[in-house]
Amino acid sequence: MNDQTQVRRHIHLAVVDTVRQFLPYAEEEIIRRYADRMTVHLITDASSAAGFFDTPSTIDVLLINESAYGIISSKAKIGKILLQKAEVAVDEEEYPENVEVVLKYVSSAETFLRIEEILRMGGVLPPGENEPEQHNTRVIAVFSPIGGCGKSLVSYALAKKLRKLDQKVLLVGCDATQSVGVFFPDGIFAREELIDQLSRPGEETYWTILQNVGQYDAISYLLPFEKTLSTLEMDPQKWELFLTVLTQKHDFDFIILDVGNVLNRATASLMGKSDYLILLTETNLIANRKMQKLLRDSDLLPNCECILLANEYRADGMRIAAESVFGTISPYPDWEEALEDPVFYQIALKVTE
Repeated sequence: MNDQTQVRRHIHLAVVDTVRQFLPYAEEEIIRRYADRMTVHLITDASSAAGFFDTPSTIDVLLINESAYGIISSKAKIGKILLQKAEVAVDEEEYPENVEVVLKYVSSAETFLRIEEILRMGGVLPPGENEPEQHNTRVIAVFSPIGGCGKSLVSYALAKKLRKLDQKVLLVGCDATQSVGVFFPDGIFAREELIDQLSRPGEETYWTILQNVGQYDAISYLLPFEKTLSTLEMDPQKWELFLTVLTQKHDFDFIILDVGNVLNRATASLMGKSDYLILLTETNLIANRKMQKLLRDSDLLPNCECILLANEYRADGMRIAAESVFGTISPYPDWEEALEDPVFYQIALKVTE
């Protein structure tokens, strides 16, 4: 065993998340990323955390949520503490020198990057070790001229399948009511200051975006605003800046945009930033007429790869030529079962190939 291997084995990382807003979605990645080269403790119970800190130990980096911070005892020798908080106040409380406040809702990639920077600066992680990969961010727009045909379900289902393929995904509701928000916890809203940041971009724009990103079921998503987007004047220029900032940072493999069902210059501009367009239709006469009308306005559709998907939930006996669609969503008794339709996995494989 060489000296370098000896050093790696004695690195000690602890993650304490007693409110379960980080570990449930990051645990698998933490284990995959660190478990073979350092000692890792993952704790979600407050009483277990108290017992852990009451045992004399040396910890190189501790990532801990704000409500558990007071549990730390003097028996634990800690090199650096990353304290997760929902926001950083102007009159921020003063902490010891080894405590650094990090935002709770930043992507896990950003958090891991900071952990590794600290370990390198401390000389316990060799330079270049565990460098986070740079993601080639691709944008997928989900659109249909038909209201209520399942665009939000398609967006959410595709996000779930991409996560199963180990892709980092950000799901964004771009329609006026941000209807994809129904799949996420209720009552948690984005702050309107994000709109102001996108109106007057600066150094804080990126961090403001991340402060308004939540995680649920291993999927990152832009928190929905309490008001409709039309009321907040979330125009194409702001969406374009939003996408530009995130694609330049390479935090995500995919950004999925639930665009809605209104085709105008604004939505056309948004879809124009996409690498893939999932165009959703239904197998009935009314849907077919709407699709035909859409094709007469084809100059508004983006010049990117289009994946035509048919939802058979409201079928009236009409048939769509199999060669013209990528796949169909079969009828299901409830939306939970619809999420598991194989077609979503087929799309995920296609966009990641």
